[in-house]
Amino acid sequence: MSAKTKTNEAAKRMTTPPYREPTHDEIALCAMTIWVEEGRPEGRDLEHWLLAEARLRRALQVEADAAAGSQPRRTTRNAARRSVPHPVAL
Repeated sequence: MSAKTKTNEAAKRMTTPPYREPTHDEIALCAMTIWVEEGRPEGRDLEHWLLAEARLRRALQVEADAAAGSQPRRTTRNAARRSVPHPVAL
């Protein structure tokens, strides 16, 4: 690995906020909240756990992106058209 590559990797680590995984306790609390919101159904504990894990990961990623100052990317088909001004008739 060259010195330039090492420098670039170190710069990325310094500018990108650390993303962290949700803790076991955070997932458990979120899964329990989902379970209660859904009326405490039996036999769906794994589904609730996986849903809670996905929600927390998304939230933590959004938090890390916001801390980095990055804007969410537009993914709509019309995003490019909106940035081009329309001609004006005089």
